[in-house]
Amino acid sequence: MKDYVVMVAGGTGTRMRLATAKQFLNVEGLPLMWWTLRRFREALPDAEVTLVLHESLFEEFAVLEAKHGSAGATHVVPGGAERFHSVLAGLATLPDTGVVGIHDAVRPFPSVETIQRCFAQAEAQGSAVPVVPVKDSIRKMDREGASSQAVDRSVLRAVQTPQCFDLATLKAAFETDYRPEFTDDASVMEAAGHEVQLCEGDPWNVKVTTPEDLIIAKAFVQAAWPNS
Repeated sequence: MKDYVVMVAGGTGTRMRLATAKQFLNVEGLPLMWWTLRRFREALPDAEVTLVLHESLFEEFAVLEAKHGSAGATHVVPGGAERFHSVLAGLATLPDTGVVGIHDAVRPFPSVETIQRCFAQAEAQGSAVPVVPVKDSIRKMDREGASSQAVDRSVLRAVQTPQCFDLATLKAAFETDYRPEFTDDASVMEAAGHEVQLCEGDPWNVKVTTPEDLIIAKAFVQAAWPNS
């Protein structure tokens, strides 16, 4: 079965508090997103990759490709107002059969084994959402923030990407109106009545969102690609 990747990079990175979009930040000589796409090429060399990019970043992306070489995307399409709309734009470029993995462009370090495991499970079971145990103690606050209570972290999992699905099923699930609770692709699938299958995630598969995450990303590149 053919594999497809929708790489979501539709945001402009306001939480990074820098002029450069976070997916374009230089990490050990390459834009951050280049490391992400490199890892997927290692794991799935024959997969087609659709990159969903904020329309204001197309020109900068072209300049970076001229400088660093191709990022590795088969298609580049403009994103939408919310992540939901960006994924929908990416899915529109794909056929109706195959397995698709939706991945955050600013998660550069999923292992090759994690990527391959997610795609293999989705082909066999229809879905695969990588998760990892929650390390910190968790408290749930009331809406006013006046009180809180401890939550049993043993039953909680942090959700990662790539979230992989049967392509036809996911495209049908996205034939709905956007709702604020659609924070990832699994939530869209569940709203359409589908049970989502979890799989083992990867503790290295961190999302680079804030300035301190960038420090971690540089250390990860040095460890994962010491000769780059």
